[in-house]
Amino acid sequence: MKELPLINTFIVEEIRKYITPKENRVGNINIYGTERIYNTIGHACVLMKKELEEYMDYDIGSYCKDDWSLSQKLMVNGCDPLPRRRCLTRASKVYQKPYPINESLWRLPDDRNVRWSNYQCRNFQCLSSKNPKRGYSKCTGCFEMDKEKLKWVTNSSLAVDFLIKDVLAIKPGDIRIGLDFGVGTGTFAARMKEQNVTVVSTALNLGAPFNEMIALRGLVPLYVTLNQRLPFFDNTMDLIHTTGFLDGWIDLMLLDFIFFDWDRILRPGGLLWIDRFFCNRKDLDDYMYMFLQFRYRKHKWALSPKSKDEVYLSAVLEKPPRAI
Repeated sequence: MKELPLINTFIVEEIRKYITPKENRVGNINIYGTERIYNTIGHACVLMKKELEEYMDYDIGSYCKDDWSLSQKLMVNGCDPLPRRRCLTRASKVYQKPYPINESLWRLPDDRNVRWSNYQCRNFQCLSSKNPKRGYSKCTGCFEMDKEKLKWVTNSSLAVDFLIKDVLAIKPGDIRIGLDFGVGTGTFAARMKEQNVTVVSTALNLGAPFNEMIALRGLVPLYVTLNQRLPFFDNTMDLIHTTGFLDGWIDLMLLDFIFFDWDRILRPGGLLWIDRFFCNRKDLDDYMYMFLQFRYRKHKWALSPKSKDEVYLSAVLEKPPRAI
């Protein structure tokens, strides 16, 4: 087997084994139509050689180090997707059976089901918005179920706050599956589940166990960064919802790539729900162009002031058929 030049970049044997093309054992073309499998490793992984070798330096078959924060650092910096590993993932030593479905949707999980070693907090109560030392800043109050229960189902004084029932009424019975792209603990997916809609929630553990929280509520977390092409096939999602993440800090070209990826996976007639996007007033025209360039049909469109210099934008847009 001919080695790839990339193999010579690394010292750790497990990385070298991982990136070597794997030939089919019986010599035939496999179900993917190829004679070998190429495991992916991006250029950013090579640029972060030291961190990647630390991540892949383990005893095969033993327990992995408690290094999820290192793996997330690699992901956020572009080494994404990460290589597979052949060590056993760690879990809490006192892991408990999760609460039953429906009860789990609106109840804080058992603290014993999370490995807290890489967080400032050591329990879910510590993550309250009243605690200034909780260690995270996004999604204020999203670990407080009394506040979460109010979202998307109770009227607000802001015109940009749409209710789930009003959005679903746009396409009665047509919204079955979707993606919630943002930072949160799965409350949007929980509310949609009550409407018999299955929603996958993207999540990173940004100072708190967002992925564990979503899963312990009986929902599906998708551990994915802004860097990565979404792992869904074309024209498959009925709904994409985004809130609290893609705001005015994001580079316009990056946002363009993200929107085209959303457009790729959203089916014809599917809905894009931009929820409380905010930016500086002076940048609003640029972002409005980003939202409108795909010529989606406008079902809802609302602006509200966030502060003296910032503005909220919410919209519900429908992807056209684009027959060819």
